[in-house]
Amino acid sequence: MDKTPRREFLKTSALALAGTAFLPTTIQDLAKPVRHLGVQLYSVRGDMAKDPIATLETIAGMGYREVEAYGYADGKMFGMPIAEYMKVLKNNGLAMPSSHCNFSLSDYDEGSKSLSDRAKRAIDDAVKMGQKYIIFPWVTEPERKEVVKLVNLAAAGAAYAKSAGIRFGYHNHDFEFIQRGPDGRLLMEWLLHEIDPKIMAFEMDIYWVCYARHNPLDWFRIYPGRWELCHAKDLAKTEKRETVEFGDGAIDFPNIFRQSQLAGLQHYIIELEHYLTTPLEGVKRARQNFVKMPW
Repeated sequence: MDKTPRREFLKTSALALAGTAFLPTTIQDLAKPVRHLGVQLYSVRGDMAKDPIATLETIAGMGYREVEAYGYADGKMFGMPIAEYMKVLKNNGLAMPSSHCNFSLSDYDEGSKSLSDRAKRAIDDAVKMGQKYIIFPWVTEPERKEVVKLVNLAAAGAAYAKSAGIRFGYHNHDFEFIQRGPDGRLLMEWLLHEIDPKIMAFEMDIYWVCYARHNPLDWFRIYPGRWELCHAKDLAKTEKRETVEFGDGAIDFPNIFRQSQLAGLQHYIIELEHYLTTPLEGVKRARQNFVKMPW
């Protein structure tokens, strides 16, 4: 086993990203077939805002059988009561193993070390919807500086979720692999180290890891089994390095997904933030590329 200190390994792996995760490779069979392929509905947010029912019907028509939602608010999803929303999913043969739900430092009381009623209700409603995961997806820029408080919030959310019968997860962007806490560790290291892995899962957004010039494979090796979900969107071969449909960019996903078993990956979720055509056409093409990829 490589005895290089972990921090030095991460430092050198970040520099070596361009020579590792992006290189072409001979594709062999993956260790495990993909059972759970879904789409993050934020990819088609404009369509969901206009007509969520018709959009979900279209998504199902593309062959998707799972979705990951966003935008929960006050007991509703996309403006629909939970029961009504779940009926729409069922009518279209769609399951929802996970959803994104915003949390903030105002949802955690340092004195009592407890979550706000709003946060508890969001987690409880996720359980009612039959989800396996509720995902903490985003941290505002001011709150990123409060590293210890942020970790305490996530730990409290994870503990409450466990007691409610659901798994709490964290979804990354690029800043977790750039910003450092008070002791010099990356924010992502704080989250990985300071919260019990038995109660906290991670959803690796592979695009953002690569955008931050880190190698996803390095993180799989150092923290095996921690990455139960992933967002699969590609990185454009342009100066801006924007998102592009899965399979049409610079990321060598077969090489990364060959290590799915090591990573602990169970759920693969297509996402797209920028569009060459339309959002719906984009997620359709991304799914087609994913399915055609030699495993």
